[in-house]
Amino acid sequence: MELTVADLVAELGLELVSGEDSAQTHVRWVHSTELPDPTPWLRGGELLLTTGFQLEGARAQRELIDRLADYRIAGLGFGTGFNYKRLPPALVTAARRRSFPLFEVPYELPFIAITERVFAELVNERYEMLQRNMAGDVLADALTGHLYPDEVHARLRPFGIGEQIAVIAFALEDPSAAAAQLERILERTRVHGLVALRAGLLCAVIDTAGSDPVELARTARADLAARFGEVRASASRPAAAHALRMSFHEARCALEAVRASNGRAPDVASYEDLGAFQLLLSLQDDDALLTYCRGVLGPIEEAEGDYGDELVRSLDAFIEHNGHWERAAAALYCHRHTLRYRMRRVEQLTGRDVQSARDRIEFWLALRGRELAR
Repeated sequence: MELTVADLVAELGLELVSGEDSAQTHVRWVHSTELPDPTPWLRGGELLLTTGFQLEGARAQRELIDRLADYRIAGLGFGTGFNYKRLPPALVTAARRRSFPLFEVPYELPFIAITERVFAELVNERYEMLQRNMAGDVLADALTGHLYPDEVHARLRPFGIGEQIAVIAFALEDPSAAAAQLERILERTRVHGLVALRAGLLCAVIDTAGSDPVELARTARADLAARFGEVRASASRPAAAHALRMSFHEARCALEAVRASNGRAPDVASYEDLGAFQLLLSLQDDDALLTYCRGVLGPIEEAEGDYGDELVRSLDAFIEHNGHWERAAAALYCHRHTLRYRMRRVEQLTGRDVQSARDRIEFWLALRGRELAR
């Protein structure tokens, strides 16, 4: 969990006198200073502590707040009981005008206590990040399909994950920001698992002993949505740990399958929502799947080089928007005439017709199959 100014002030039993709306800023570091302009030695994101020793007069106090706000400093803790018995009115007025986080640090609370608290939290953040990177490496290796079953089990065991697993996945605006919250949800619900980011999704590989993946995903979705806004969720079926790769794709494909449901999507997508994805997931031979995908999309990628990737991306958007030129062009941030040119080029290279239902089905299968076989 990232430490914010608001969190720190609350933990210390203090109160913000301004900048409540801006106090969710992440505290990157903490620094004590008595300089009237410390910004040349700062990078932004720091929490500053000062006694105002050199802030003589209202003008100097106003200028300090303006400098710190302009430099995106996280907040200012002002020590009283030294040069000032209480917060200077000009400092408070300037901070409120700029909506800048400002709080009083009473004489009884030494700056070192605040510094130690921030440093301890930053160490915890770094540890959590390291753990999450390790979890990401485990998931990435498992998804290659090159690990033996015993290797998959061995990689999952340190996270408390046993013989039966499932994958729950969440699509939201900033998956990385929600990773720590999902870890806390697993801890609170006493579910062993590892949290990682993959394919733009926030994922958790969980031990299913005593837990229902769909219900857990539903609980987590509600919790995450309350803090991070719109969240879509999915869950795979329980499966053997060595089938982790298939479980991940099942959860991811379930999300994809309900993405365009126009408000009719379940709160947690599952294997019951897979539709045509079930056919792709049932193909266990990656080489055969890739051969099919290359047969359909290969002419685009081989003939056009780097531009082939753009053509494939445009084809994907066109199909996902059901052949609607305006919506697909908007998703690609291009003009509809540009999209029409690209689709004509796709037709020339593949010998298929993007207006043909049969050919569009083949394009869709190849696009989705390529993702599964990567």
